[in-house]
Amino acid sequence: MMGEIFALRRLRWKLTLSYTLVAAVTLLALELILAGALVAFLNSDLLPRLVVQNFRDEVAPRLERPLNQNPPNAEGIREELVGFADNSGVRGGDRPPPPPTSLGNYTADQGALLVVDDRRRLLASVPEMQGFPEGKRFDAGSISGLEPLVNAAFDGEENSGQLSSNVGGQVVTVTPIEGKKGRVAGVLVGTLGLPNLTAPLLITVGISAIFLTIPAAFLGALFGFFTAWSLTRRIGRLARAARSWSRGDFSVTTKDRSRDELGQLSRELNSMAAELENLLQARGELATLEARNRFARDLHDSVKQQVFATSLQIAAARALIEKDTDSAESHLSQADELVRQAQKELNGLIQEMRPAALEGKGLATALREYVVRWSEGAEIRADFRVQGERRVPLEVEQALFRIAQ
Repeated sequence: MMGEIFALRRLRWKLTLSYTLVAAVTLLALELILAGALVAFLNSDLLPRLVVQNFRDEVAPRLERPLNQNPPNAEGIREELVGFADNSGVRGGDRPPPPPTSLGNYTADQGALLVVDDRRRLLASVPEMQGFPEGKRFDAGSISGLEPLVNAAFDGEENSGQLSSNVGGQVVTVTPIEGKKGRVAGVLVGTLGLPNLTAPLLITVGISAIFLTIPAAFLGALFGFFTAWSLTRRIGRLARAARSWSRGDFSVTTKDRSRDELGQLSRELNSMAAELENLLQARGELATLEARNRFARDLHDSVKQQVFATSLQIAAARALIEKDTDSAESHLSQADELVRQAQKELNGLIQEMRPAALEGKGLATALREYVVRWSEGAEIRADFRVQGERRVPLEVEQALFRIAQ
């Protein structure tokens, strides 16, 4: 009993542990997937394309008017760049410029916006930087990968994939600014240095593994425990019913109305138990009927013939009692012997028809006594052995006793 309960508990804890591991591993996997997706996004060409599209929709139309003035309105261009830079997080014109003369040293919160006209002159930049004087020819070759993009933009290229690059964490974009009669009046150059987020993301995942995975594992364990408790409780009902059926008590049924596999198994077992009960009842009735038929045959084969022989001996003795007393006495002695044999046979048959003696003794003891009596009466040696003895209802013992007889 305790072993079976322990087995159920062990199954319950196995299911609980599986839910816990699934919850923790799933959360860690999602974190790693999101971190990997973010790193892949920052290192892909998708980010520069989105930046070019945003510049084309939001900034370039606002720069067309000051750029197409004659001469171009550099201050108006600067105001538009500063307004956009302040709203987008790019270093604005009201902030001090960084000390480096190259844009390659920018970090994640730094960037630059530059407007170059069709004469390749730098009209305005946010922030203002040494090495890139405004009003002078813009040296696109000083920024890695920029010159081919600028040339493509002035040649009329509109594909955002051909106007942007992301090399070594340095995002460079070029957006054409439309002029009169559909010509390219200038370009908007944007640069942004992206940090290496692999190490910070791994640290973040490690920290979240402590502060998020543990609560997730606890919730998974809690949910798994109650789910497993429901399953093991239903399995326990099946086990208790099976134990009752093994003792011959078929009045116990498993009540599980669910439509899942366990509910179906419960209904199948109930049906099997009912059929088994009917089978045992039918076998008991057949055993009783067979015992009655055997009793009738025994009466016919032994007692009836002995009684008939006794009547013949008595008739012979009656016919000879006046003529030959000795012969009549012999016939009466034989008749007396036949009566004793018939009495012995009747006692044996009556003893066999009294299985009520099983109650209080048990089937094994009653069968052992019956085998001893039968062996003595039939003068045939018989051995009786019992293995795996257990208690069963009296009705079952009587049926088995009838079968043994």
